[in-house]
Amino acid sequence: MQGRSAEELTLSDLQRCSLPQLESIYGAARADARASLLPEGCYGGVHLAWLNTAGARHPITRPLQQLGFCWLPFGVDFTARRWFFFDRRLGVGRFVAQPGPSRWRDTQTVRLDYAVSRLPRPLRGLLYDEVKPISASLCLGIGGINAPRGRGDHFFFALVSGVGSRGEG
Repeated sequence: MQGRSAEELTLSDLQRCSLPQLESIYGAARADARASLLPEGCYGGVHLAWLNTAGARHPITRPLQQLGFCWLPFGVDFTARRWFFFDRRLGVGRFVAQPGPSRWRDTQTVRLDYAVSRLPRPLRGLLYDEVKPISASLCLGIGGINAPRGRGDHFFFALVSGVGSRGEG
């Protein structure tokens, strides 16, 4: 968003962004300093945009991700270190969050590794996401699978703090 610092961005701003604008915000050097700070608390998630990658267009993965991240309320509880659907008490995807270089973009980010999850082994080996803290209450993330750029990066999502899921308190 022209003329605004990353710290001033809101969820509404991100929802109005084009794919190139989301890429620019995610890769911005000014947000890199925040990437070393791990988010705390519970965040509700909002799907923002599909990436134009082969992985994002996969005929099996895309419908499954559309169900889970476009149609169902989802979120991330950074305190419990779990993804959830519907309600934070239904956390299913335990992860370890570590700051470091993005697997998919030339930037620093917070990487979510699901190897510690109790999900079935084949599934937890496939999962991988990244989150870029934009401000104390807003993160921009890339959702996907554990694969290189083009195959692993599937969609942009936003996380808004202080909610159980999709704006619910």
